Amino acid sequence: MWGVLRLKVRVGKRFTITIPKEAREKLGIREGCELEVIVTGNSIILRKPRSLVEFIEDIEPRRSAKVLLDERSREIETEGERIDEFIKGYGNFYFIVWS
Repeated sequence: MWGVLRLKVRVGKRFTITIPKEAREKLGIREGCELEVIVTGNSIILRKPRSLVEFIEDIEPRRSAKVLLDERSREIETEGERIDEFIKGYGNFYFIVWS
């Protein structure tokens, strides 16, 4: 990533702060973005949550998690098709499935 960027901000009225432009641009923070607020010791950390896609793309070896999730999606689709066929064979029964 980028390493450490240290910037100072001033707490304004109603305890608001403005995230410096350089930090917003590096993290792609736009108006309306949600940030996590983490309080640890005497520090406050603002963190931009990663999307699931970003998380998956960062896993090494590259794309291994995406391949796994794609395979699981295909398995779920196949299971759904099997359930549909089963239900067709037995008429209008209702099933409750616990996981």
